[in-house]
Amino acid sequence: MPLLYYTGQDVRLSELVLDDTGVPAIGTLTVALTVTDPTGIVSTPAVTPAGGGQYVAAVPSVAVAGTWRYRWTATGTGVGYASEGQFQVRPLGIEQVVDLASVKAHLNLPATDTSQDAELQGFILAAGDLARDVVGPLLPEQHTEWHNGGSPTITLDWLPVASVLSVTEYVSASTWVLTEQPLGSSTDAYGYTVDLDKGQIVRRATGGAVSFPRGIKNVKVVYTAGRGGAIPWTVRLGALELIRHLFQLTQQGGRPRFGGAALDGESMGVPTGFALPQRVLELWQPFKRPPGIA
Repeated sequence: MPLLYYTGQDVRLSELVLDDTGVPAIGTLTVALTVTDPTGIVSTPAVTPAGGGQYVAAVPSVAVAGTWRYRWTATGTGVGYASEGQFQVRPLGIEQVVDLASVKAHLNLPATDTSQDAELQGFILAAGDLARDVVGPLLPEQHTEWHNGGSPTITLDWLPVASVLSVTEYVSASTWVLTEQPLGSSTDAYGYTVDLDKGQIVRRATGGAVSFPRGIKNVKVVYTAGRGGAIPWTVRLGALELIRHLFQLTQQGGRPRFGGAALDGESMGVPTGFALPQRVLELWQPFKRPPGIA
């Protein structure tokens, strides 16, 4: 059974049913499979006997990404069997900071050896999550945020900012949609300017800076963050080093270590090191998000 499936893929499940004495149950049984998707929807795929106490079923075209849970039950003479498990469905188009072929080359694994591909794919996904947290999203993604009013400047949570789609402020029962009005081209009192590099929006009134109306979470900003898929080479190398670090810690007993123990946080009697070693953070430093960002 694969470790990861893709949305739209059929998932084949199998189970060896045991009787009350612990041997494969080969008599007449009632066997059922219950599957629960990540949203809580339950289905009962058809179960087929495969001989020798083995039963199989197929979950067709899994459409929801996330953790799917399943439960086998079997009843019959001398049989009261139950077993539970889960499988992971990965969404299509998920952000990957590096590809599988590059990872295998970095680890000096033969391209023809596919025995560890599923595990490596898990490391790639984990590295993408950590990279996104440190340097921000790489692929474009849309965010909706609510900010407090009362000051002229709002700082967005996710950098880099690619574009601001809308800024709306709420005052009592009134709603005001602001428009981007760069300095020198202001037209009315309901404008804003945006600094994409710093992720800051400044409230403008005919060119001058004014405060957003006072309130708690009364300013709504919809924007796109990300680098458009342009992954800096140092970010990519940092991800490869992170995957190597995690792979060696979990698959090779922490050996061999490159760069010295202190670089991996392994000094002072911490032999296993940190999940995110210092050299990876140094590689990501030029693109690191500012501190205090949610």
